[in-house]
Amino acid sequence: MPTGSVSPTIVGAGAVGLALGARLAGAGHRVRFVTRRREVADALRREGLVAEDAVSGAVARHAVEAAAWEDLPPSFLEPPILLCTRGDVVGEVAAELAERAPEADVVTFQNDVGYEEVAARHLRHVIGGVWRETCTRLGDASVRFLTGRPGRAIVGLHPEGEQPAVRALASLLESASIRTGVSRRIAEDKWLKLCVNLMSAPNALVRREDHTTEAFVEVKARLLEEARDLLRAAGITAASCDGADRSLDEEIAHQRAALGAGTSARTLALYNQVWAALETGGSLEADHYHERMLALARGLGRAAPQNQRVLDVLRAAARERRGAESEAAASLLVSDA
Repeated sequence: MPTGSVSPTIVGAGAVGLALGARLAGAGHRVRFVTRRREVADALRREGLVAEDAVSGAVARHAVEAAAWEDLPPSFLEPPILLCTRGDVVGEVAAELAERAPEADVVTFQNDVGYEEVAARHLRHVIGGVWRETCTRLGDASVRFLTGRPGRAIVGLHPEGEQPAVRALASLLESASIRTGVSRRIAEDKWLKLCVNLMSAPNALVRREDHTTEAFVEVKARLLEEARDLLRAAGITAASCDGADRSLDEEIAHQRAALGAGTSARTLALYNQVWAALETGGSLEADHYHERMLALARGLGRAAPQNQRVLDVLRAAARERRGAESEAAASLLVSDA
């Protein structure tokens, strides 16, 4: 699978799929999108894929190919197939791919754990993917991320090990300015990213002036501490394959040091998926991350009060349409009493 001959297929045009497609197309690769809705495919073909830089607002437009499932030509699916759909449709899409491209390498880029196993029920060749870059879908054919900086991803054979296809995939991503780690135990990297994602909700919920308060950094540190302790009790390892991403202990220390370092408040406008969902009424996704921790806690006969509190506030804010940056940091912090 030499990089120069690859025409990757991206299934799904959400934030990750669009950001990944923009980086690959910007590097000169021929990119193909498969979408669930015909109007999305039409927009990608008609308008091109529009990437907006989160700092400068500069816009780049990339020509891509696109087709909806119902209009898919027989030869359209070319490996590697990068599966960037919502988690709840992975099984359905994997079953469809098993019919259309049973021997293709399929890469699962969902922001959660367990979807590699779901895909592997239908497919022979599953590679787990971790996307570690904040991006926001702005429209059917547009996405915002830091276009002027390298991206970050991790890939690894499911359930573990290594094969040439994984190295070739990493080379493809590297060619598109995506710093890519290769993991022999991809589940460890997936769990680490899931834990980091627990901070997405407070980052989006808490009003901007509270980002320089002790309560704000303490909420995030406690979320991570609960996750770390639950995973240890369950015998689950969350780790970076190459040391390029902070460990949970390092991330906890980093969050607590942020206030003194003056880095707890972002200099850029927030644009994560949870922020967008709170503003538009879209799917939260982040609620599933906290649910994952609470399920672990129940299985262990433990409590996870900080994760429960953030989940409750997140769902109430979404239900009542309060919008992003609407909560006081102290309202998310569980009392020590």
